[in-house]
Amino acid sequence: MKGWFTQHEHYVQGATEASSAVLESFKKRRRQLIRLSLLSVGLTFFSLAIVGTQLLYPFHVLIGVGVYVLSYIPFVRRVYLSRDTWREYHAYKLTSGFVRKERRRLFMAVLILIAVAVFFWLRPMDDRPFAGMSDEAVAELVRDDLYRSVTAMDYLESSGNELIAVLAKEESGSNQTEAITAAFTDFLDAVAYSESLTDTHRYFASISYAYQDTRLQSFLIANSLYAKKYELVHRLMIAVDGSEHKKTALNEFIPEIGRANVYNEMVWRFYEPKTRVRLTGGYVYQWLFVGNRPRADVSFTLLRDKAVGSYRYLRAGAGTTVLRAPEALANTAEQRMFEAWFPIQKGVATAMGRAIISTRGKEGLITEAQARTMGEAMIPGDIMLQRRNWHVSNVGIPGFWTHSALYTGTLEEMDAYFASEFPYESYESMSAYMAAKTPAAFAAYEVLDDSGDMPAVIEAIEPGVVAQTLPVSADADFVVVLRPELTKRDKMLALMRAFANTGKPYDFNFDFNTRDAMVCSELVYDAYYERLPEKAGLHLETSLVNGRPIVSPFDIATKYVTERGTAVQQLQFVYFLRSDENTGQAYQSNEATFVESIEWSKFSFLQSPES
Repeated sequence: MKGWFTQHEHYVQGATEASSAVLESFKKRRRQLIRLSLLSVGLTFFSLAIVGTQLLYPFHVLIGVGVYVLSYIPFVRRVYLSRDTWREYHAYKLTSGFVRKERRRLFMAVLILIAVAVFFWLRPMDDRPFAGMSDEAVAELVRDDLYRSVTAMDYLESSGNELIAVLAKEESGSNQTEAITAAFTDFLDAVAYSESLTDTHRYFASISYAYQDTRLQSFLIANSLYAKKYELVHRLMIAVDGSEHKKTALNEFIPEIGRANVYNEMVWRFYEPKTRVRLTGGYVYQWLFVGNRPRADVSFTLLRDKAVGSYRYLRAGAGTTVLRAPEALANTAEQRMFEAWFPIQKGVATAMGRAIISTRGKEGLITEAQARTMGEAMIPGDIMLQRRNWHVSNVGIPGFWTHSALYTGTLEEMDAYFASEFPYESYESMSAYMAAKTPAAFAAYEVLDDSGDMPAVIEAIEPGVVAQTLPVSADADFVVVLRPELTKRDKMLALMRAFANTGKPYDFNFDFNTRDAMVCSELVYDAYYERLPEKAGLHLETSLVNGRPIVSPFDIATKYVTERGTAVQQLQFVYFLRSDENTGQAYQSNEATFVESIEWSKFSFLQSPES
């Protein structure tokens, strides 16, 4: 009996040890699966960061997609390590056996699904525009739309050709961006007008066969405009030809339709299987039922010939279409990855902008009285460069100077300063000109703050482009005032350009190629950009940072120092207020010290006090 108990104890002990080993093995596997999951997520996040910030430009998309593909390795490894669960419940064998047994039926099911998709792509089955109309009413509508479609065709071609001509110019900068945006907006108006017709007449198949001629006219309206639209999209792709500046301009936010990335969407639709099926189906249907027989109807003949021309162009460009497919795929992937990353980038940038290392940095050392004294030396159009110590965002901004703003003066000061330029365009004063041309800015400049001050500065800060009083804007540790050597007329037009941007959001993407959102130095850059013959401007050279052209406040300071005393000098020194962290006070400094500032560290509190 004793031996039996001993045996039983050994058995229980062995079972317990085995159970503990299994439990430990399970815990080890679980930790391994968690690590693999975290690694996969981390690589995905890193890939989005590379594309979103354009790190390692111009290879950011290739590297980002590569890292994203690598993120699947730990994911696949995790699935592989979990295969025992599948096998334990025979799910793997059951699935593979079913696929082998039913492969023919599965193949046929896939073919049927494809056929059904093609059918609905070619023949929509939703609410029909001709429903409830008599055959005579439908025939009259088609006849009227046939003539409208000729106008739509002409509008498509003329606006498309104009846009392609603008894109063909080898230029860059704000003027080119504006020209592209204006031409593209006009082209989109033409596309919208043509689509209002194609959206109706893509239901041509619902017209009675007794009115075969009406059916063919309705088909031709939809088919010719549809083919012409994608012919022009293909031409746009060639005109852009990999230019990041042109693509960015075409993808800028368009207020008229309330959307951005329209060009990328058009290119993606060009490559969609649905579009290829519709283009091919339209070509075949026109070849079978329309043909090339002479017709007395000039509009019908014109649309037919335009459709044939578009199909011939697209067929001849099939090789180009295939070769550009990877670029279209990469652009779409970049856009999707950036859209996923941008909220993170915006959140980080916002947090850094608000984060202060020391409580000392909550308020600048420059006093209100010092700001008002400085204002006495300023005139409308002056540029202010600023710096606030202890702000975390200083680390991510090039150089010592981290913010810029435009001094405008109050409405009264602007009226007095620019009095010699009026009447201008039938307006008697600067304030009247603002009220008519930039009502949002004029309204902002009429509002008094709690101290009874009126705005005298326009700048782009975290909320966006706003009007500020001088003491509020100059609440900093360092402020230098630089004056553009331009005529009053040039300064007036520059300020009007800045006022037109009032209310635009802050550009957390820091992209100088677009004007739908703005950073501080972009507002200055855009205002003083040369737009001849309308106005002269400042020659501010952009530099590439992670593939983005920018002009930083430090670049403006460097421009002054570099051009100082030369024949090409465009900025004059006006005033300089600087602070001393040791004494906790700010004081007026001189031009020589400002010149030295471009060599100062980002961490200004490490500088020795001025002797």
